Amino acid sequence: MASIVGMAGMGKTTLAHLVYEDEEIKSKFQSRAFVSVTPNPNMKEVLTSILQQVGAEPLAGTQARTQEDLIHTISNFLENKRYLVIIDDIWHREEWNIIRRSFPQNNLGSRIVITTRIASLPGDDFDNSKLYIEMNPIWSSLKKRWLYGFYRKDVTTQMKPDMVGQGFDGDHPIVRMCGGVPSALLCMFSAMAMVREQQEQLGVHVKACNVQDMIEKQVKRNGFQNTQGFEPLVESLQLGYADLPHHMLKTCLLYCSIYPENYQFYRDQLVMRWVAEGFTYKEDIAKGYLEELCNRGLMLRLEGLSDMPYYQMNPMMRNFLRWKSREDNFITCSSDIRLAYACQVHRLCIDDYQVDDGEVQVVDTLLELDWSQIRSLVVFEGAERCVPFEKLERVRVLDLQYHHHYLKFVQSLWISVLDFEALGNQHVKDICGLLRVRHLFGLEGTGISEIPPEIARLQHLETLQVRFTSITELPSEIRDLQQLKTLAVSPNRKLTELPREIGGLQQLETLDLSWTRLTELPREIGNLQNLENLNLQCTKLKELPPEIGKLQHLKTLDLSFNGGLTQLPREMWKLQNLKRLLLSGTGVTKIPREIEGLKKLEILKLDDTISALPWEASQLLKLEGVPECVRQAWKKSDLVSELAGEILSVQLIDWLNESGGLIVGRKHMGIPGWIKDHFKDLGSLDIRMCKLEEQDLKILREMPNLKFLTLRLEVVPRDPIAISREGFPCLRELVVDSRMPRVVTFQEGAMPELQKLVFEFQFYGGPPPAANKGDPQLGIKHLRRLLWVEFKCNLEWYGGAAESSPCISAMIDVVRKEAQEHPREICFRVSGRKDEDFPANEESAQSSSSGTSKINDTPNGGRGEIQEEEEETFPANESGKVSGSGTASEIEEEEIHEEEER
Repeated sequence: MASIVGMAGMGKTTLAHLVYEDEEIKSKFQSRAFVSVTPNPNMKEVLTSILQQVGAEPLAGTQARTQEDLIHTISNFLENKRYLVIIDDIWHREEWNIIRRSFPQNNLGSRIVITTRIASLPGDDFDNSKLYIEMNPIWSSLKKRWLYGFYRKDVTTQMKPDMVGQGFDGDHPIVRMCGGVPSALLCMFSAMAMVREQQEQLGVHVKACNVQDMIEKQVKRNGFQNTQGFEPLVESLQLGYADLPHHMLKTCLLYCSIYPENYQFYRDQLVMRWVAEGFTYKEDIAKGYLEELCNRGLMLRLEGLSDMPYYQMNPMMRNFLRWKSREDNFITCSSDIRLAYACQVHRLCIDDYQVDDGEVQVVDTLLELDWSQIRSLVVFEGAERCVPFEKLERVRVLDLQYHHHYLKFVQSLWISVLDFEALGNQHVKDICGLLRVRHLFGLEGTGISEIPPEIARLQHLETLQVRFTSITELPSEIRDLQQLKTLAVSPNRKLTELPREIGGLQQLETLDLSWTRLTELPREIGNLQNLENLNLQCTKLKELPPEIGKLQHLKTLDLSFNGGLTQLPREMWKLQNLKRLLLSGTGVTKIPREIEGLKKLEILKLDDTISALPWEASQLLKLEGVPECVRQAWKKSDLVSELAGEILSVQLIDWLNESGGLIVGRKHMGIPGWIKDHFKDLGSLDIRMCKLEEQDLKILREMPNLKFLTLRLEVVPRDPIAISREGFPCLRELVVDSRMPRVVTFQEGAMPELQKLVFEFQFYGGPPPAANKGDPQLGIKHLRRLLWVEFKCNLEWYGGAAESSPCISAMIDVVRKEAQEHPREICFRVSGRKDEDFPANEESAQSSSSGTSKINDTPNGGRGEIQEEEEETFPANESGKVSGSGTASEIEEEEIHEEEER
C-alpha cells in the first residue's frame, strides 16, 4: 500500500494519475481501477465503480442489494489476480474501512494507492505501506518563499506557461500568495491569461508583471473567491472547510486568518488566545483542535531548532479564510478597510501592512471607528499607529504583538536581550484603566521599567503577559488580582525578585518565570494551591524552597537550563499529580528512589549526566520510555521478590537506544538467569561480574536488540575470552572494565556491527606480558565496522596516564599497531595522550574485500562513514515516510551551505 498525503491543491491526484496511466506500470497488472471519493460518497456507487473497472461481471437484478454483496464479489474476483487500485481523495476513515475490505491480500504483488488530505487516515495500514509521501510545501525564511517537492524547489518558473508572456516576475507578491501550491499557481496563470486576453481585446498590450499587479490588487480586494480564474482552487478549499466536523473548529481556523502572511507561532500562544476569545474553555480541547487542523492540512506543523514545534498557515489558505471571515463578519482587519469605517466593530485586528492604491490610506480609515464598542483588539508588528487605549471601554481581550520576537527568541537561545521600544510606562498606566479587560497579552518593550500599583484596578484580569521589558520586580499589589489564572513574565532579563504577595493569587494556574534573573523563589509559592504549570527555565536559581512540595495540583515543572541548581528538595517527590518534569541543563546528577512518589509522571527530560534512573522509577505506569520488559517485570510477583536484593537502574528508551537498558550494580558470578528469562529484549546492559564464562556469552549473544554492552569483570581470566562470529547481531558499542586489557579477543566475523570498543582499567600493577607468551593481539582487525578504540585509565591509580602501568602501556602499543592495519579509518584515544586518527589500510581493505564474507560495506573506500546496504529510492525517514517538506532546521542548514558554496 502507498499513501499520498497533503493539503489541497498539492498535486496528489495528478501524481496518482501519472502512475496509473504509465504504460510500463499498466503491463504489470491484470486488473486496475481508479476511483475518486467525495466528502459524502454513496458507498454503493464507489464499490460498483471499482467492480466495473477491475473487469468483474456486474451483479444483475437484486444481487447487489447491499455493500457486503459488492465487497464479496470484488474480493472473489481479485483473489487470484495482480491488481492496481487507486482510491483518490478519500476523506474519512469509516469509508476507507469499507473499501479496503474489497481487496484480498493474495501475495501476488498487488498494489493499493490512496490519496488524502487527512494525515492520520492511513492509520495502522501504514505498517504495511511501502511508501508514504507527504506533499506539503514549507516556508524557507532564508529564501523568503514556499518550496515544494522532495527536493524543496521553487516550482513557479518551471510551471510558467508561454501564454503569460514576457516579464513574468517569479517573486511577485501574487506568486508568494500562492504559497508554492501547484493548483493555486495554475489558477494564477489562468487568471493572467484571462486578463491578458481582455486587455488585448481592448487593444492594450500589457506586460506579464503588470497583469500580476492587476490580479494581486483584485485578490486583495475581493479574495480568491471573487477573482476570475481561481474557481477550481476555491472549490477545493471550500470542500476542506465544509468538511470540518463542528462549528468551533471552523471558528478557531477563521481566527488564524488574522495573522500576517507567513507568520509563525507556537501552539501554546495560539491556544491561550482561543481560550481567551471563548472558543473553548479548556486548553486541552484547544490543543486537540490545533492537531486536528494540522491533520487536515489546514495548518502546517514545522520542526524548529528548539524542542517545540511551531505552526504556520499557507498564504493561499490564509487569503481564502480571510475573506470567509469577512463574509461571516467574524473579525475586521484594518488592511481590508478602504473607507472611513463608521460601522460597529466588536473584533478588530490592526495588521502589519499598509495599502495605498490612490484611495484613502489605511491609517485614516479608523478615524470614525467607535473604539468603545470593541471587545477584542489584536495589534501586530509594523502597525504604524497609536491605539487610543483610553477609549477601549468594553475591551475584554487586548493582544499587543507590536514586535513578533518571541519565536525568534526561543529559536535563538543565545540572544540575551532584544532591545526595542513598543510601549512605555504611560501606556501601561492607561491600560490599567481598562476595568473590563480579562486577557492582556503583550505588555512589552524596554520603555516599560515598572508595572504600576494601578494594576490592582484590573479586578477581572485572568491573563497577564509581560515580556521584553526593563522591569526589575513585580509590585506587591499583584496580590489583588484575585481572578488571575495565567501570569507570564518571560522573558524579562532584568527581573530579579518576586514579591512574597505572589502567594495570594489563589486562582493562579500557570506561572511562567522563565528567562529571568530570579535567584530565589519566595516560600509563599507553596500557597498557590491551584497552580498547574510552573516554568522556571533559564533563571539564576540555586535551590527550590521546600514549600514546592505543597503544590499538589502541579502538572508541569520546567527547571531546564538552571546550571546552578544541583539538588532538588525531598518534598518535591511528593507531587502526586506531576506529569512533566524537565531537568535538562541543570546541575542535578542523580535522581533519588523517592521518584516513585510521582505517581502520574509521564515525561522526564534529563541530560547525559544522568545515565539511568533508580529501579523504582520503572513502576511509574505512565512514564514514557520505560522498556516494556521492565514494565512486565513489575507484574510478576515472584520476579519482584527475586530482584529485591539487587541494585538496579533503568535506562529509558531514546532515539539512540530504542529498547532501553538496565544497569546491574550488584556483583554476580555470571549473567544471572533472570536476565535471560525476563530481560533478553534490552537494548543496553551494564553488569558487574566475577568472570565471564561460555554460558554467559551464550546469553549475551542471543539478546536480539542488544546495542550497548558494558562488562565489568572482577576476576582476570587465565586465558582471554574468545568472541566468535556467532550472535551479537546489533551490538554497536562494547565497554570492558577490567584490571588488564587482554581479557577478550575477537575472531573473524565477530560482532559484525560493532563500531566502538572501550577498555577501562581501574587498578593493576603487574608487569608487561612476557615475550614468549605468544601473540598478544586482540584481533580488532576482525571487527569490520569498527571506527573507535579507546583506553580509559583510573585517575586515582594511574593519574589518567597509561604510561603509569607497563602492562597497560605495552598492550596499548599492540592495539595501536592493529588499528594502523585496520581496513577502516580508526579514531584511537588513550587517557593522557593526544587522540590519533589512523587512515584505512588499503592493503587490508583489499584483502578483506576478496574474502568469502560480504564485508565491503563502505563503497567510498573505507573512509569511516556508515553506509546503508541499499540506497533508498526516496529520501525516507526511519519510519519509512517520504516527506516533501522536511524540518525547518534541515532546510536552513542546507540553504546556508548552498550560500557558502556560492
